[in-house]
Amino acid sequence: MLGKNHIRIDGRLLQTDKKFSALKERQRTKIAEWFYEGYRSCYMESGRLPDQQGDEKILSYVFEKIEEAQIWIPDGEIYRYYSGRKQKLRKRLEKE
Repeated sequence: MLGKNHIRIDGRLLQTDKKFSALKERQRTKIAEWFYEGYRSCYMESGRLPDQQGDEKILSYVFEKIEEAQIWIPDGEIYRYYSGRKQKLRKRLEKE
């Protein structure tokens, strides 16, 4: 029997209300680096900071990487993490 916060996908039991902070440290680090890679490449392509369309490109890039790495995290957590992380990404880019 599955709990109210779990689903079974491809024989794996996944927690539907998982928080970003519940990920392993190396998973969080990977995701943070993917966000920076996406942010930086978007900036290099356009020559300016990402707008809403740029944000969508960055998020789709990161979601693709998360899928490849088979990391399970609800999409809402990734959106929330990115919105809170944008300023830090901009500052890191400016330091380069």
